[in-house]
Amino acid sequence: MPAPIRLFAWLLSAIAGVALLAGCGGERRDAKVIRVVRNVGSRQGFKMHWDAWKAAFERDNPGWKMELVNAGDAQVKQYYMQRIAGNDLPPVIQTWNLTRFLADNGHLLPLPDAYYEKFGMPLPTPYKGKRYATMGSLQLQGIAVNRKLWQEIGVAEPPATWDAFVECLRKIKANGHKPMTYGALDWCAFMPLLYATHASLYPYQSDQVDGTKPSWNRLRDQRKTTFASDPVARQILVNLIALLTEFSSDKALSDGYDESKAEFHQGKTGCWLMGCWIGGDLEPNKVDFEIDYWPLPSMIGRKPIFITGSYLQTGWAVTRTAAGPALEKAFAVLDALYDPKVYQTWLNAESMLPTAAKVPGAIGPRSDWPAARYFCDSMVANYKKYGVTRGAVIDMDDQPPTGLDTPMKEVMQEILTGKRDVDAILKKLDDAWDSLRKAEASNPDPGQ
Repeated sequence: MPAPIRLFAWLLSAIAGVALLAGCGGERRDAKVIRVVRNVGSRQGFKMHWDAWKAAFERDNPGWKMELVNAGDAQVKQYYMQRIAGNDLPPVIQTWNLTRFLADNGHLLPLPDAYYEKFGMPLPTPYKGKRYATMGSLQLQGIAVNRKLWQEIGVAEPPATWDAFVECLRKIKANGHKPMTYGALDWCAFMPLLYATHASLYPYQSDQVDGTKPSWNRLRDQRKTTFASDPVARQILVNLIALLTEFSSDKALSDGYDESKAEFHQGKTGCWLMGCWIGGDLEPNKVDFEIDYWPLPSMIGRKPIFITGSYLQTGWAVTRTAAGPALEKAFAVLDALYDPKVYQTWLNAESMLPTAAKVPGAIGPRSDWPAARYFCDSMVANYKKYGVTRGAVIDMDDQPPTGLDTPMKEVMQEILTGKRDVDAILKKLDDAWDSLRKAEASNPDPGQ
């Protein structure tokens, strides 16, 4: 999408694409039905979690139903914009990185501290004095590694540097295997760029960012740095252009998340840069090889590390659409997330580590399926060894503009089509940042 990028442009471009999503239960007005957004898509693990969540809510709230609004792999921000315009957000929604935008525009109801305390969740940092979203688990983002193919090249530990990682991919390729799974059809196109910026452009721990040392986000907002002027940002782009040029397949532009998952599950590719949630699909899909989960190599000489956004408010929230009896039941939907069976199914579905300490029996992701058990064990061991960083998402009021993932996705797609002018790519990211910040400053609300 050419600059300037506007949130309203998302709405206009999404009208056709969200028709199917809107039809997934979004039109019923039965007073005994609570519509809930969940990104199930084709993920069997996510469906198992949804089924358990729905069953627990309906058991404890006789006569009421939970109805799925299946976000799948859609650009859900676009769907929310359309629903805001029609004053028709579902009563319970996933917020992802839209919590700030939705709260600023008055669409979310705050949660009391007692809600988090009831389930033993650490209190997330408040945003303008309030908390809005569930915070039930620790999600890691790193690299899923086909252990057998890496053993063949004599590598059993995460590469210490980006150059070492790339050299390993070359060796896997020389052995006759596809080194890397990468699909650019949908949102997953931006994952390598997101990973690289979080692991190399930003300090590793948010406590390194204080009043005496502004974060990269704040420096960028003050125009004291830009993508175009930052040598690390330039290095990231050069490295990612080389990565896609050497290791992406001709099919990358036509492959999205589902195609990438199917390819990786076949055991024929060396690695997949994707979040830990992929572990929840190993048992349902009967994947039969061992997968390590490794931290990300830095491009600037730091130790490898996982990234996470789980310290922020990025779960489910209740919207102001909920009213009357439905308001109480919408909050009951959030409570049902922490039913012991539902919570454990959630951890299994997304391979996430538990943070709700008062849920009985929650021990982290588990499975009797060998590949899934191995994946979880590898993830936990490496998490303890290498740790996590918040990367670019430092706090609710200190993160990149809402929607920056769209231009990040687009520049990665353009690289695959041969548009590899580093200066032009960095300028596009800078223009997108400025346009999105202007949109945030104007606080647009199509529902008003």
